Formats: sequence, C-alpha cells, structure tokens
Amino acid sequence: MAFPFIQRVALLAVFPGLMSSLTFAQESQSSVGDASPTIDFVRDLQPIFRVHCYECHAGTTEEGGLNLGVGTKAIEGGDSGKVIHAGNARESLILDVVSGEDRSMPPEGNEPLSEKQIMLLKAWIDQGANWPESADVVDPKMDLAKRHWAFQRLTQPAVPSPGTNESNNGWSKGEIDRFIFKRMQAAGLRPSRPADARTLVRRLYFDLAGLPPTAEQTIQFVEAHSSNADDAIKNLVDQLLDSPHYGERWGRHWLDVARYADSDGQEADMDRPHAYHYRDFVIEALNDNMPYDQFVRWQIAGDEYEPDNDAAVSATGFLTAGPSFKLPDTFLESERLSNRYNELDDVISTLGSGMLGITVACARCHDHKYDAFSAKDYYQLLGVFHSGDRVTDKLPGGEDGFFFRDFDTQRRTTWLFRRSDFYDREIELEIGFPAILSNGPDAAEYWAKARQDFRKIGAPKSTLQRRAFAEWITDTEQGGGALLARVIVNRVWHHHFGRGLVRTTEDFGVRGDAPTHPQLLERLTSDFVADGWDIKSLHRKILTSAVWRQASTKESWDPRGFESDPSNELLWRRTPQRLEAEILRDAMLAVSETLNPQASGPGFKPYIAPEANLARNIQGESYPNDATDDASTRRRSVYMFHKRLIPYPMFQAFDRPDLMTICARRQTTTVAPQAMVILNDRFVRSVAKDFARLLIKRSGGVSEPANLDLKQIVELAFETSFARAPTDAEIEASIAFIRSQAGSRTGRSEEQPQVEALADYCQTLFGLNEFIYVD
Repeated sequence: MAFPFIQRVALLAVFPGLMSSLTFAQESQSSVGDASPTIDFVRDLQPIFRVHCYECHAGTTEEGGLNLGVGTKAIEGGDSGKVIHAGNARESLILDVVSGEDRSMPPEGNEPLSEKQIMLLKAWIDQGANWPESADVVDPKMDLAKRHWAFQRLTQPAVPSPGTNESNNGWSKGEIDRFIFKRMQAAGLRPSRPADARTLVRRLYFDLAGLPPTAEQTIQFVEAHSSNADDAIKNLVDQLLDSPHYGERWGRHWLDVARYADSDGQEADMDRPHAYHYRDFVIEALNDNMPYDQFVRWQIAGDEYEPDNDAAVSATGFLTAGPSFKLPDTFLESERLSNRYNELDDVISTLGSGMLGITVACARCHDHKYDAFSAKDYYQLLGVFHSGDRVTDKLPGGEDGFFFRDFDTQRRTTWLFRRSDFYDREIELEIGFPAILSNGPDAAEYWAKARQDFRKIGAPKSTLQRRAFAEWITDTEQGGGALLARVIVNRVWHHHFGRGLVRTTEDFGVRGDAPTHPQLLERLTSDFVADGWDIKSLHRKILTSAVWRQASTKESWDPRGFESDPSNELLWRRTPQRLEAEILRDAMLAVSETLNPQASGPGFKPYIAPEANLARNIQGESYPNDATDDASTRRRSVYMFHKRLIPYPMFQAFDRPDLMTICARRQTTTVAPQAMVILNDRFVRSVAKDFARLLIKRSGGVSEPANLDLKQIVELAFETSFARAPTDAEIEASIAFIRSQAGSRTGRSEEQPQVEALADYCQTLFGLNEFIYVD
C-alpha cells in the first residue's frame, strides 16, 4: 500500500533525520515498504497511549471493554469489536474515533491527538501494528509511579557552581542560594536586595517563636547586624531554636496536620480532658529536636517502642486526634460498623496526606483513579490499625491519658470491602504496606523483625503491626521514608516562605504540582536524612540563606520580575505572610506584656459569647458562659481548649481550620469579619487597654491629657508593635487621632477619656497590615 503524498510529508516532519537522504522526487514515488520510517511502538506510540488512553483503557479500567495497555487485549478489541486491524489502518476503528469529524476520543475536555500523533498511529497500524510482549503495561498507574519524581529513591544532586554574576555580587550564602540563583539567572532575573535589620529581626522572631521581638531585642540585633550580618542572623537563629517558644510555634503547624482538638466533634462534641498530653508531646519533641523519623514512629506506635514511657504512649494521640463518637450497643450493628470504619478511614487518610502526601481516602471504594494506590493497599493499611482503638486510661506514670492501644496481641481479621461494603467479607487480607513505595522486604518481614526486636525488652502486649509499619514508613531505601522526608522538608519550606517548593503540600501524587526547584528539594531532603532527620538543622540552612533574607518592598525588586514571573515561583523577592489567627492573638498579648508564659498542661477555655453557641446541640459539659479574662486565659493560643463545634470567633474569622480533617496548608482570606473582630471583639479591646496603660507607664506619664508626652507614646507604640520608629507624618497623624478621640470621649463624660483614646489608638495599630503581616 503506497502512502499518500501528504501523509509522507507529515512523517518527514516527525522523522526528519531518518529521511534526510531521500530526495523530494524519490519521496513522492516511494511506498511504505521501501521508504517510510519504521514506527517503534515503545518509542513512538506508547507515550501517546499513556497520555491519552490509559486513564480509561488500561489496567483495571477497561471502559467499553477495551484495554490498550496489553497488546493481545488491544488487538482483540472491546465491546464495539476489533479496533486495530494490523496492516490496514483504513479499516481500524481506532483511527475513526481519534480523528476527523467523528472524533469522540479522547473524551471532550481532554486534549485531542495532534495530526503528527494520528499519522504515527496510522503508519504503525499499516506497518503491521507490531507490539512487543515486553511493552505490555498491566498496571499503568504503577508504570507511571515508577517514573514519577516523588516515588523515587533519594538522590543527591550536585550543587550548581557559582555563576559569573553571582560571584561578582556575592549574593549566595550557601547551597540553597546556588540552586535558586541558577533558575533566576536562566530566566534573566536577579534577586531582590536584602531586607534591613529591623525587618529581619521581626521576621526571625515570628518565623521561629511566633512572637514579636521586644524593643531591647530589636536594638541588640540591629547593633549585631551592623557589625556582621551573617553572624547576627546565625546567632539569633540558634537562640530562637533553643527557646521554648520554638516548640509552641512549630507545634501548632503539626497540630493542624494531626487535626488536633480537645473534643470529639460529631453531634455531641464531648470534651476530651486528657487529650492535651499529645499536644504537649508534640511541643516538647520539637523543642528537644527529636529526629523526625523517631517523631513519626512514636506517633504511629510509641507504645510498641517504649511502653513504659509517658511521652511515647501519649504520642499515639496522633491516631486518636480526629473526630469520633462511640456509639452505644443500642444502635444497630450496621450503624456501629459504619462509625468504626469511618474512624479508621480518618486515621489512615490523615496518615496518608499528613505524612506521605498521598490522598488515599478514595481507595476505600475503588482503586485510586490516578495514583498506584489500590483498594487492596487501602484495606491492608486499615488492617494495621484494625486491631486497636482510642482509649482513655492511665499512662505508665499514673496520669490519665487519651491514646491508641491494641486490644491484645492477636491481629484482627481484615477484608477487602468491595465498594466499601463492610458486609462483603469474601477477600481476606494479610498484613501489607503500599506497593507504590515498597522496594524489598514485604510487610510480613517488617512485622517479624518488629516482634524480634521487641522481645529484647519483654513480652509484647499488642500486635506490633504498627511498629512494623512505623519502620517501613521511615525506611528510605525499601519503604516510604524517601517520600516521608520530601513531604516534611517541603512543609518546613512552605512555612518559611508561604509556599512550598511543591505547592500542593498534602498531595505529592501524579496529579499534585511538580516542584518549582526539583533539584533543590532533592538536595535538601537527602541532606536532611543524612543529618539524622534534624529539623532544626534544616531551619538553619533556610534561615541563613540569601533567598530567605530578601526584601519584600517594591524598591528592592527586579522590575522584570512581575513581567516574567508574577507568581514569584523563582523566588526573586520575599512575599509578605499574614500571621495565623493564633499568632495574631499571641502578638497582641506580647506587645501589651500580658502574655502568661505558662506552658503545657490542660487547655484553658477563653470567653466566648453565649450567643456564639446557642444553636449547638452539645451533650455533656457545656461551654462556660463566664470564662474570665485574666492570666489563666492569657496563655499562648496553642494551649487554648479547642472545642470543635464552638470555634473561637477571632480564630474563625482569621481562617483557623475546622479541626475535622488534616490541614497542611491554611487558607488566607481578606474579608470584612476580620475588621469587625479587630473593632468589636471583647478580648481585642481589653488587650488594647492594657497596651495603652503600658505605654503610659513606659512614658513616665499619668492618665491626665496635659501630662502625657504623646510623641513619646507614639514612638514607643511603633517600636513595640512594628520594630521600627514612626515617620514624622505617622507621628503627626497619630497624635491628631489620639487628641480627637480624647476630645470625643471627654464630651461623653467618660472616667478616663485619655486612656480610652489611647486604647482606640492601640486597637487601630492591631488592625494595620504592618501588625498582621510579616514582611
């Protein structure tokens, strides 16, 4: 069969090298057999099938009965009959449905095949549709997983050498900057200028401690920075990492992932008076710089590593932190089973997204549509936790605790429930771990080793399945450890920059975002593991880098940045970050010097207006209507008692997550209720008054208008709130506002109009972008 002239011209475009020796005259007269290039299925056709066809026609998904992953099945055809007639493209249905007026595949909404791709398909069929048996893809998702960047074993990319421009201006401070600069240089961009010392000290304190620096701390840093900027930053980073406030600040990030709260949620929302032991474990572990792999292992199976250690047992609160409600035996069996499997689903979904960055919940009903995570993988993972439950009981040291514990040493039978029907119990499953990340020993071998290792300390009281899984998930060579490490490194980067190198911090699967700087992420991750999973060491690398020090002001930018990279993916400038709700509250308390530093222990219940929970159908202990505003309720917000169905209004306005599911990346909105909170909230007003009294006291004045040095007060207020001095215009506007408010309040015969006027002023400072955002 001779190729029509136009078709061979298209083939010329695809294979110019193969046909360069043919003259135009020869090409116009040749046939397929003597001049057309041979189409290689693996090289030329299979990539087309992967992108356009496998989602619906390969593996366990055979829509229309057609499988285009396995050669014999593809040639066999589907419900519409034979679709590939080897040697005769004209009779092949597959050509009709991907081209011409009758095109129906790929389905509407998907990118159609290009003319070149259609010509390749046609030529391949006419040449005999040769399909090597070795090219069969039985499971296309696993085939893709083997090539997907996130599921590979760790490598250590070489650090780029300094570029000419970089060596001239000395911008780079370390390895991180080399990777960043290389991308910027390739895009024709240059980094922004470094931020000034006052900006950096405020940024450092909020990044690591979640609190603003005092005026004295600011002055100390500014002086040190003027002598040696690198040493000043390094020394302050070390100082803040050693502060107990570090664990309180970064513990809140992890508690979002763990969906921690102090009540059950569900309809009754019963209190959990002993859940705080898990929160305290997280904070203390971070302060002690517990290696991250141990941090993870203890949260999965701390009681199976150190059963006599309160912290290790409390760490399993990760598995109990989600919403739950124990149905009494009076409920129907189907309702109790549904509730039980919903709670187990919450555990493994949180573990999947929170630790491994894989969405697994959909596999409860069917194989994951995109990632190689099957329903079998899901129920095998469920089986690891099926033999235990959350309990309220004594910790080894004698205190009451709330943690996870196996029922006994016997593994409970686990089935693969088709379509999540828990009465479908035909397929029994042995212990198993996700195949997508496994490379070596199977789950049974990890389990056998866990039992062998435990015998060194005594007889087990649990199945030790969780310990086996904990070993697998932290194994970088043969288990999930490489992905586990990538996810936490990216998450730390996210909290320092406002966006991760992988933007989808909770989804590293094939449909998640690709990393903006893949080699940098890989280098940081491999170094992180080599350093002993040391999170504080990772902080030091990031915070001493030049890219982190960049200014956010327009005067410091490369003007070409917004033209070529408006979303700042190349990190050519600093993006300001808004304080989280809890840190905003803590900052108000800190500047007013009314923050109670008491750490750990039971959470405090702040005042919440009774009307905020009138519609709640809550059983058990009700939320107090008379909570006092004193030192006991002015502790850091991480120690607040968080009741799921009665959110603290200020936190709700400023995008606190609902605590029902994992939150690896908070939303940041700008809405009217936020301004209303600053203007009308009872707590904000009370703290503003305390701040006003502090400013009066520091200025050496009294509350009488004639005796106050308003200029000094304004300067103190700016230094305390923003770590900088006010401009002349700001001083003038501030004094005019205070006097205006004092005059208005005097006219209303208030007892302390000057104090109230200053409180008005402090309240406005709390509402400024400069207070709520960190540059």
